[in-house]
Amino acid sequence: MPDRAALLIAVETFFEIGPPVPYAAADCAELHRALPVVGYNPAKCLLLAGHRTTKAVIDSHLKRLPRLLDKADSLLVLVVTRGFTFKNAGYLACADTFAADPAGTAVSVYDFVEALRKAKCPETTVLVDVDPLPAAEGGMTPGLVNGELEHDFNIEYGFAGLLAAEPDGRSFESTQLRHGIWRHHLIEMFTGKVRTGVGKDGTLTAAALHEYLADAVPRTLRRTHDAPEEQTPVLLGEGFGEAVVADLGALLGPGAELLDPGRMKRVVFRAEAPGRVKDLAGYRKTHTIPDRANEWARKYVARVAAADIKADLDNTFDMVREQFGYKRKDLDVSAERNGVGFIRTPDFEYTVAVGVNPDDPAEVVWRREVGRLSGPEFVRSDGFKAVFAGMFDRLVFEFAAPVDVAEFVDRIEDDPPEGVKVGVASDANQAEVALAGFSGKVTVTPQAVVIQGRPGSSASLLEQFLAFLRKFAGLGEPRALPPGPA
Repeated sequence: MPDRAALLIAVETFFEIGPPVPYAAADCAELHRALPVVGYNPAKCLLLAGHRTTKAVIDSHLKRLPRLLDKADSLLVLVVTRGFTFKNAGYLACADTFAADPAGTAVSVYDFVEALRKAKCPETTVLVDVDPLPAAEGGMTPGLVNGELEHDFNIEYGFAGLLAAEPDGRSFESTQLRHGIWRHHLIEMFTGKVRTGVGKDGTLTAAALHEYLADAVPRTLRRTHDAPEEQTPVLLGEGFGEAVVADLGALLGPGAELLDPGRMKRVVFRAEAPGRVKDLAGYRKTHTIPDRANEWARKYVARVAAADIKADLDNTFDMVREQFGYKRKDLDVSAERNGVGFIRTPDFEYTVAVGVNPDDPAEVVWRREVGRLSGPEFVRSDGFKAVFAGMFDRLVFEFAAPVDVAEFVDRIEDDPPEGVKVGVASDANQAEVALAGFSGKVTVTPQAVVIQGRPGSSASLLEQFLAFLRKFAGLGEPRALPPGPA
């Protein structure tokens, strides 16, 4: 495993030279905490923030880099501060930079890059989030020199460089996110919240990181700022963009695909049907029908529906025994007092439940599910069809943890699979996917994928589900389906 090192510099507040850089210290600290998880040597991850951002401290660390890094294989550098130009040279402001002597109390871009060269790391990636000083003072010009960093990275030293914005452009923050916008998306990548651009082996290159930032930053800026602002991330040293900046394999776990089986909690066939409280076996004319969906209504419906649930279970029990030949001891049947009943078998679990309709408390909603399925072939069997044919109209793939629907849509649109169309809600919290050759409706939410069709063919719903898995997870047919929580 490569020995990875990092130097993070967050100059948030200044004694005199300019206003603070919002969230600089907190953002760098968050990234610093994330680095050991993505392949960095904790002993070689250096963070300079707060009182450690004076020129003397920064210069000291830059001069001692070869010794501090001790022959590291790669170096990641992030500097967050304000920048200015003085006498045609770029400078990085320190906490104690003074307007009366700007060049003498700041770190020049030349000296900064030269110190990184002397560290002699085979791979060096420099992340630069330098906001211009808001106004010129004492001969200073806001922002860095256009072309200086480009010359150094591309020609002189062979570094990969990612700039949050053009050298003389603004790098915006968001009070909603409580981060610098570019840094917010940088942290997303290093903490595994976004998988865009991550290789199949879990590695993230400088070029892939920039590609994501260049796409995400302008979109977030438009969403979080009313005024028409612009911020364009820049990649320098393109020839060195294949430098690996993070190894997310351990963080993302086996398989980095959104619909990997490792994300699956359970698969269930489901059907929901309306009913009236008055039609439940336990209802009496003297009863008061619920007028609101509260705890009393829930308990009342569970009580008056008990006989209906028992009858449903008895009927299903008889059919299951007849079709599958289970012995009595193979079956576990329970009619719960809370409006739920179930039958557990060696190959599946059948559940029936009744609850108050929140939109009309005088009505109930019947939900029937079959889960804990032993495998696809069992669903295709004649016995399964005989018992459950015509009952279910949807198949639900529930995630163990919420997924990012927006990222899922972006991945499809960036590299559309053949025969796939996708629509997405404006808040990116739900997507609908159309697969060529399948008539069912496929809906993706943070909690689940739902394949919905007409009642009558559970096998057809299953085929669509398996086609969906093959299309987006690259899977063959699983031998077994997730059993769900005990």
